Amino acid sequence: MLHAKELRYGNKVINKRGEVITVQQILGHSIVYDTAINVNRRPLSRVSGEYNASYTTQVVEVVKEAEMQEIEPITLTPKILESCGFRNFVRDEWIITYGKNHTDFELSDDGLRLKHPSPSRVGIKYLHQLQNFFYAIAGQELDVNL
Repeated sequence: MLHAKELRYGNKVINKRGEVITVQQILGHSIVYDTAINVNRRPLSRVSGEYNASYTTQVVEVVKEAEMQEIEPITLTPKILESCGFRNFVRDEWIITYGKNHTDFELSDDGLRLKHPSPSRVGIKYLHQLQNFFYAIAGQELDVNL
């Protein structure tokens, strides 16, 4: 189960139906992942020969919400890394380019780790963690095309 403190707006997760959803709002024990506004307009009355018709308009906001225990993280795989713009030139080495910068990672069973002379101790295992990390180092959102 994910905790609200792990998520940011724009993070991708999976709901109980297996749908990839995007976090739009984070509430105490749930997230909002889709909102829509439905507008209905209908005439109030029809009087023959009258040109000034009166209408009523109803605006309804439809919100899709998921409880925190109903969502799961998306595990990183090579396919997901490719959908995020990572390139793989050498086995297990993944590179992401943003602006004029390139950052190298290694993908192992422990997750995605920075490839650096002093490697990171904690691996990034889930897509929402990668999105949060990328925002922290690049100052921009990771483009995810799932």
